Amino acid sequence: MTFRAVVIALILSVLSILWIHQASLTQAPGNVYAPVYLLSVPPVGAVFCLLLLVALVPLSGRVFKRKLSNWELITIYMFLVLAIPVTTMGIVGLLLPTMANPVYFHTPQDNLMELAEAMPQWAYPHDEEVIRQMYEGSADGAVPWGAWAYPLAMWTGFMALVFFTGMCLLSLFRKQWVEHERLRFPLLFIPLSIVAKEAPGSTTSFFRNPLVWIAFALVAIHHTLNVLHSYNPNVMGLMHYSHVGQIFTERPWSAYRYIYFHHRPQMVGLAYFVSLDVLFSGWFFHLLQPMLALLSDVFGLHADPRFPFVQQQGVGAYLAMIVVLFWVARRQISLVVRKAFHNTSEIDDSDEHMPHRWALFGTIVGFVAIIIWAATVGFSPAYSIPFFAMIIGFGLVYARVRAEAAVPSVWAYPFNQHYRVIRDLIGDRALIRGNDISNLAMMASFSWFSRGIFSSQMAYQMENEALAGEMHKTSRALPVLMMAAFLVGCVVAYYLNLKDYYGFGALVLHGGTAKGGYNIRTSLGVLNGFAAAITNPGLPNPSRMAAVGAGALVTTALVILRQFWLRSPFHPLGYIAILNHGYALWAPFFTAWVLKSIIHRLGGARLFRQLMPFFLGLAMADLLIAGISRVLMALFGPDILAGYIVYFG
Repeated sequence: MTFRAVVIALILSVLSILWIHQASLTQAPGNVYAPVYLLSVPPVGAVFCLLLLVALVPLSGRVFKRKLSNWELITIYMFLVLAIPVTTMGIVGLLLPTMANPVYFHTPQDNLMELAEAMPQWAYPHDEEVIRQMYEGSADGAVPWGAWAYPLAMWTGFMALVFFTGMCLLSLFRKQWVEHERLRFPLLFIPLSIVAKEAPGSTTSFFRNPLVWIAFALVAIHHTLNVLHSYNPNVMGLMHYSHVGQIFTERPWSAYRYIYFHHRPQMVGLAYFVSLDVLFSGWFFHLLQPMLALLSDVFGLHADPRFPFVQQQGVGAYLAMIVVLFWVARRQISLVVRKAFHNTSEIDDSDEHMPHRWALFGTIVGFVAIIIWAATVGFSPAYSIPFFAMIIGFGLVYARVRAEAAVPSVWAYPFNQHYRVIRDLIGDRALIRGNDISNLAMMASFSWFSRGIFSSQMAYQMENEALAGEMHKTSRALPVLMMAAFLVGCVVAYYLNLKDYYGFGALVLHGGTAKGGYNIRTSLGVLNGFAAAITNPGLPNPSRMAAVGAGALVTTALVILRQFWLRSPFHPLGYIAILNHGYALWAPFFTAWVLKSIIHRLGGARLFRQLMPFFLGLAMADLLIAGISRVLMALFGPDILAGYIVYFG
């Protein structure tokens, strides 16, 4: 990896983070959900910068002694995909409110202050005036960095430890997924096509392929009509979704009333590269969920309105898939263990970005260090072990979902469920020992890990390793590069978020009111749930835990079924992906499934390959137009597109 590539990556990271920060926090104050809708996979800023660099490659030879190579371009892209998301509501954007909310919003009627006092001393500044100015703005807009330095340093160290542990775990699976199972990693077609200037399935230059430009035109027309519709509702536009479930108004068919058909070109384009069984399983199992509610209503069994507990099924499915992934990779992991302990020359790890010994001991020692760190601040290992095991384990499964099912969503994992499943299993009273609420408080302080997109970062880690393999590069500097990207993202995000919080007041950003914007409300809702448990602890929830067990059983059954019926149309990854973000995924999966079925029937594999550039163009166009819209918002203000945002959340 060259020095100039790293320097360019640093510069573009700062500019891209500023860009995304402005679009989500400052330039879209009237849209409370803007922080969610702007979370694209891969980040719009990374794709935009890569396109810009490719266009400027001929000029780079005049600035430097030689032009930027394709590997240098990919290096910059790998840095950006890890640095940019940190500033969003998934990590820093949710961490800061979680630290400060209990101090600012507490009242005599709630227990928020008791919760804050039981949190670690380093978790937040203990000067109430510092916290007040964050929410209401300071007189001169200055940030009291001295008060924030210690809490931010401690949180950064802990996040880096979790990030490193997840990276080591993924290294154990790299050879199994990339070389043995040969997963496609469809999301990598985007950077590879830009850099190589050649679309998959075609020998024509990517940007000169007519199918690509037809796709660009269709997506541009779609979004243009949506913008015009936002200005004038008389203009026909599909917008982001069609509420097809509104026709079901009478029981028992009202179980389908929340079905939406989302129009997302990027998801359709990437879903084209996914196998038919995954696509079929996705839309089938999503539409099966309201059918279960319908049948329970028909037979008089519908006691809980949240039945069939889709998110809890997702938890069980992910837990089962963790076991399945380790079982399938058991031979590769055994080789890693032998190499780590005996350093036998028969096992070659020279082509690995991280030596087997580092990967194995990094995973074990890193996880033990996480638990010890948590124990020093009062989080009992009995609860911290399952909590952080789910944080990292769900990240592993999510990386597999992205690698095989090409789900361009940061929410396709059981978000906000890690602490809930523990509370549903044992109840809140088990977390309180007499007057000691430290376990409850620590689970609350770490709750943002669950709601945020920290686990999603692990998918970028694995994709970066696969991307380096596609470029036929093995670099032991890659783990260092990825860690540096994450830390740079943290530092820049701290500066930008706190600067605007103290400059404008956190309450008025993200469409905020007296209770703040989306990030603050989301965090406050979770914290209030923990605070209420101090005086009114919740009981174990057998119904939800039964759903967790059902999700695990169904996933295991689907895995076993595929062992005995190779042509089974039911794929476990389609099931687990759709449980956690099904409302937005099922329609693109259904659309791609219908189109692929027709294409395979009419033209077979040849026609499928010929149409690859078109569908990749759909995904690229969605990202490019989203970037253009954000540039317009930054230049002319949030009202330039009548509030229209290209949705990704």
